[in-house]
Amino acid sequence: MGNSYGGYFSPGAPKKDGTTLVELQISKLDDAHFIIGESIDGAFTPVSLVPQKSMATCCCCVPMCYVAIPHGFSAIVSKFGAVVEGDEEEGTWSSGCHCFSPLNNVDRLVSRQLMVFDTPVKGCKTKDAITVNIDVLVVFEIVRAKDFVYSIGPEKFDDLLRASQDEALRQMAFEITVEKVHDLRGTNTQHIIDEMNTKFERYGVKVHHFTVKNVTLPREMANDFEEKTLFESKTTMQHMKQSFDRLKLNNDEGKQKLREECDNAEMAAGQNAEVIQNQAVKETAQVEAQTKKDIAELQADWQLKEQKVLNDADLEVSKKKAEILALQREAKSKTEADRARIIAEAEAYSKQKQTEAAVDKAAKLANGKKHLGEAEGEASAAFAARRAHEAEMKRLDILEKMTMKKGVQIATSQENTMGLSEDNRVVTSVAQQGLEAFRAKLAEMTAGSLAKLEAAPGQSRMAIQR
Repeated sequence: MGNSYGGYFSPGAPKKDGTTLVELQISKLDDAHFIIGESIDGAFTPVSLVPQKSMATCCCCVPMCYVAIPHGFSAIVSKFGAVVEGDEEEGTWSSGCHCFSPLNNVDRLVSRQLMVFDTPVKGCKTKDAITVNIDVLVVFEIVRAKDFVYSIGPEKFDDLLRASQDEALRQMAFEITVEKVHDLRGTNTQHIIDEMNTKFERYGVKVHHFTVKNVTLPREMANDFEEKTLFESKTTMQHMKQSFDRLKLNNDEGKQKLREECDNAEMAAGQNAEVIQNQAVKETAQVEAQTKKDIAELQADWQLKEQKVLNDADLEVSKKKAEILALQREAKSKTEADRARIIAEAEAYSKQKQTEAAVDKAAKLANGKKHLGEAEGEASAAFAARRAHEAEMKRLDILEKMTMKKGVQIATSQENTMGLSEDNRVVTSVAQQGLEAFRAKLAEMTAGSLAKLEAAPGQSRMAIQR
């Protein structure tokens, strides 16, 4: 037993040309996905699988009551050799987990995928009796697994499919000549597909495609056809080569002629360019000289105008300065005159006001003194006590000042009377004499004041008249 992905047993069928359809034995259901669709031993294509063990086991020995059917397969389940109907319409079991009795067994797994059958057909005679080999590609699908397994099986279906495609291809090749045999590739083969589906329908097989992949002729005839086909191509190629050489020669001559013409044109253009350049240099020199002359004239004219403008500006500035000085002097003289006038008026007004104030003050003082004298005269009796008090206060002030002097001794009137102090007697007499003199002077001042108060109204009126 050899295996690539999972456990399988080598098929006992002999190898054939191209694809060989077989039924393969596998160890367990899990190996199905690793086997189906693969090429076994380089030539066998498994269509149906026969598992030796289908039940799941616990601890590798205790069978469990469920079976996991791989996806993409139709399972045929049997019990003691009898088929157990499944949940599919054709009586098979769908993929997934199913609860089975330990007596049930998965008999076969049939693939639902499209199968490719690639087998060459050798020795096909064409209409003109030429032998050719045709390689064809057939794509089919098993739609009813039970009919396929129990009616024909993979090995017999392989023989039937080979015979059917051999018959169809020989019929196709016999209807055309060898020259057109390559047209079989890609030709419409729907009638062949319909015939095969009618023949294979009872086996549960459906053919989807029937395509001629390649057509091989005998070596000698293929070489003859190749030589014949290539003769015209070689002849055409030779003509094209001659035309190419002729065109290349003409092109080289044209290129040489055009190169000479271009060289002559380049030389002529160079000479013309040199002449034009010299002319342009001459004209440029003339323009530069004229431009320099114009610039010098413009600069001289501009300098004259500038100097004139500066002179005019200086003259205007001098005039404006003279006018400003005259205005300043006039304004200053006028200001000084106004100032002197205002000061004089102010002084006169001030003196007038001072005079009026002095006159008014003198009048008011005289009037006040008059009224004061009158009031004192009228209230002389009432002010006698006050005057006596003031006199006493003056006397006390004098005595206080006398007592503050150093070396002065104060004696009472009794001491003076009793003659206890000779010095005090002299002081007392002097003080009495001073007091009498003060009273006389005060009376004289009072009389003078009253006289002045009486004369004051007449003097005020004379001052006002003046």
